[in-house]
Amino acid sequence: MNMDSYEKQKELKKIRNKRTGRTKKIWGTILVVFGILNLMDSVYMFNTSFLEGLRSCILPLALVCLGVWMVKSARTNVAKWDNYEALINQNGNTPLKELSRKTGKSVDQVRKDVQEMINNGFFRDENGNVGAYIHGEYDILVMMRNGYPKEPVEQTAKEQAQAEAAEEMDGKVTAEEETELFAEAIEKAAAEVKDPDVVESLKSIESSVKKIGRIVKRKPELEESESIRQLREIYLPKTLELVNKLRREEAGPDAMLEIKGILNTCAVAYGNIVEKVYKREDEDTLIDIEVLKQTFEREGLLGSDFDFE
Repeated sequence: MNMDSYEKQKELKKIRNKRTGRTKKIWGTILVVFGILNLMDSVYMFNTSFLEGLRSCILPLALVCLGVWMVKSARTNVAKWDNYEALINQNGNTPLKELSRKTGKSVDQVRKDVQEMINNGFFRDENGNVGAYIHGEYDILVMMRNGYPKEPVEQTAKEQAQAEAAEEMDGKVTAEEETELFAEAIEKAAAEVKDPDVVESLKSIESSVKKIGRIVKRKPELEESESIRQLREIYLPKTLELVNKLRREEAGPDAMLEIKGILNTCAVAYGNIVEKVYKREDEDTLIDIEVLKQTFEREGLLGSDFDFE
């Protein structure tokens, strides 16, 4: 065996020991055994003096604790490396975000762990050279062959971006879907209310909200508009909160009467929104919710939780 081959074998053995935690486990076990033996000898010191016996136990106990920690730490690291290696694509690229999602760790922690694996030589190519690196721009673990990536990094980054976009769309509730949910909630409330005037107001609001949803479906560019955002995040929830207070009769008689009047005003406001949108449908303008904003401001309800007494 020539010198280069011997050095290579020696290096591989060193890496294998780190990978399995063998050296750390051995030294940890030695410390535990040595500490226990010394602890047994120290017990006899209590026959002479309690204080002397206590002093003689300190070092053996420290050795036992250190040894136990080394063994447990080695086992924890081995389990961690095993988990990463099972998730890493050894024949290509692995996004750190993917490892983060599968391990439940932050991307920063994953990056630190993977870099430690690289530094310890866990990834080697066919020639025994360092076989992986973390691409800084894309946050991707890249496996190499003869100094070159096994897979195109840009392609992996593109596929990752597409997968994230698809996942985001799957979990995203569109404005059309959200307005439909609000309309259904208002429709359900209308079925429970006995006052015909209130029922008329609720049905008008329901109809207008559904129309707004259909308009957004026909004009997807409205989805990201500030007006639609305010409608979804502020005015529809506040309107539904009013409806629920009325339906559950959570306020006194005077407040209930006030809520009925506000809902009637809201019905007119939502109707005006729809009318304005249809008039402007041929123009490149966003939904005008100013009329609804003025209604809530006039009633002093913006920033309020409708805490009617």
